[in-house]
Amino acid sequence: MPASAALGVDLLLAAACAAAWGGALAAGLSLRRTTAPGWLPRWAPDAAGTLGVLTGAGRLTVLFGGPSALVGDRLLGATALTAPGCLAGLAALVLPRLTGPERHGRQLSALAAASSLTTAALLAVLTLGTPAGWLPVAVLGALALLSTGAVAAGLAKGWRHRAVPAVGTLGVAILVGSLAVAWMDSRGGAPSSFHEMGGHSGMSSTGPSASSPHAKRSVDALRGSQTSGPVREFTLHARSGKVTLDNGSTVDALTFGSLPGPELRAVQGETVRVTLVNDSVADGVTLHWHGYDVPNAMDGVPGVTQDAVMPGQSFTYEFPAAQTGTYWYHTHQNGSADVPLGLYGALVVDPSGGPSPGVKDLTVPVHSIGGATLFGSHAGAWSETVAPGTPVRVRLINTDQLTQRFGVAGSGFRLSAVDGGDLAGGAELAGTVLPLAAGGRYDVVLTMPDHPVWITAEGSHSGALALVPPGDPAPSSAPRFGGGTELDLAAYGAPAASPVPHADATATYTADHLLRFVDGIPKFAFTINGAVYPNIPPLVVHDGENVLVTIVNRSDDIHPMHPHGHHVRVVSIDGRAVAADLRMDSLEVRPGQVWTVLLTADNPGIWMDHCHNLSHARDGMVFHLAYEGVGTPFSHDASSANRPE
Repeated sequence: MPASAALGVDLLLAAACAAAWGGALAAGLSLRRTTAPGWLPRWAPDAAGTLGVLTGAGRLTVLFGGPSALVGDRLLGATALTAPGCLAGLAALVLPRLTGPERHGRQLSALAAASSLTTAALLAVLTLGTPAGWLPVAVLGALALLSTGAVAAGLAKGWRHRAVPAVGTLGVAILVGSLAVAWMDSRGGAPSSFHEMGGHSGMSSTGPSASSPHAKRSVDALRGSQTSGPVREFTLHARSGKVTLDNGSTVDALTFGSLPGPELRAVQGETVRVTLVNDSVADGVTLHWHGYDVPNAMDGVPGVTQDAVMPGQSFTYEFPAAQTGTYWYHTHQNGSADVPLGLYGALVVDPSGGPSPGVKDLTVPVHSIGGATLFGSHAGAWSETVAPGTPVRVRLINTDQLTQRFGVAGSGFRLSAVDGGDLAGGAELAGTVLPLAAGGRYDVVLTMPDHPVWITAEGSHSGALALVPPGDPAPSSAPRFGGGTELDLAAYGAPAASPVPHADATATYTADHLLRFVDGIPKFAFTINGAVYPNIPPLVVHDGENVLVTIVNRSDDIHPMHPHGHHVRVVSIDGRAVAADLRMDSLEVRPGQVWTVLLTADNPGIWMDHCHNLSHARDGMVFHLAYEGVGTPFSHDASSANRPE
């Protein structure tokens, strides 16, 4: 059974087990009444209890066969709560055969214990994160014991006609207990600012510790080294208004002057200077350079590296164009709402010699808005005339919140870059689907044949890119997405020239979907190590350290994890070693997957690390990488206008 399926099956079995023992208790209480319903057979408690035993045994079987990185506290809850509950219920099934006239009272007490314990086990699935803290575990244990005692005591005293009070007592205990456990992993408020970081929070060290004190550094002073190259200047105006798409439809949008924002293009060695002016975006706005390892002061995270730029204000970003490749920019202020409305654009940095001569170079940010899928700025089929034999580079950028699946029809192709970094030695692909994580980028290269080539996205009924030879008519509509075998990134590209460096420390982050309080409201939130931001401790590092980070996805959603300010080297995916030197900043961690990556601490600051499905970030899936001795003067508490996500 796939690991992702095992967790879902376990949840269903936990719910079925709790429901079965609850049903057995309810049936037993009903049959004990002098006016028992005629439709309820005498064997109903035994039948429900048998189902409870089978589903409980199924839980243990599924979990004992699952990977330890995924089952974690699920196995703890099953062995500490489900197994004893089923044993108590099993005793209830055999009590009528072993005891005399008082057997019914004893049977009901045992059924109450089974129902309470297995319900607490279901509660553990919905509330306990991994690693499970001792206090939530203690609360669950106390909840199970108290509810068992309360119900059993009531039954022993002759609750002949009190099925409703018995079930009500158990229900109240479950509700109170679940909220208590959720609150314990959600307590606290957003910090007003990050204090000076010190120590290896969340890590275990495997090398010498550089624990000597450092002078405190402020993020607004971390602006990088001065460059002597020419300055490439841009101005972006953030505006609110209606935009008419080329298919004739009109959408309410927030833009940087156009949809998408202007493509910013520079050459390696230059300095990029961008002035952001907020004309009319009421929420405020910033510029985050997604995937570009800018100095920390230029990262564009409100409340951490700057204050949000409110209407009538401006802010200037400046950083060296050191990396080449395909990147993009977007607001990080109220991002889950405002990025989908259009506050995004492409950033491309060419090698120092400039764009490759003779290459047809197309930048294609793909974005969903108003029911349309935009390929670049086109809501319909977009065609480009390309002479046969011409080298073509298509820079695909997924600016949506979910994975986009792309197909290339009409030509073989290679993947020459991932997330801006060159990927050497990739074999030619044909009929291969390219799943691209939210925020991720693929550079697709091919040689133009003498017939049209289509690049399409799954689920798009209109947006697509057509490459057509001279003289061919421009197509009016795109073909259906063809599907095919997915690209296996773990096996693509030539083996790396150098091995993975030795790790100085390790850290594990487990993504989950649990009951927590977010902004004071209980909800099923997206958690890291069982907690929601701001209660997730930052990963504190020293300059120059190599940290081996393991990311485990125990939830039922894809999490495109995005570390700011750093590209990580992918070491393995689900235990399969990655041979190529694969550097990424947008990791598509699917349900049940385990990714291992190496992060080199070579860009000092306080950096966000979050799920780039920004609604998941809004609901708690945010933590930070913080360099020792770095602090910030900015805040994002209730008194500020900063809303980072």
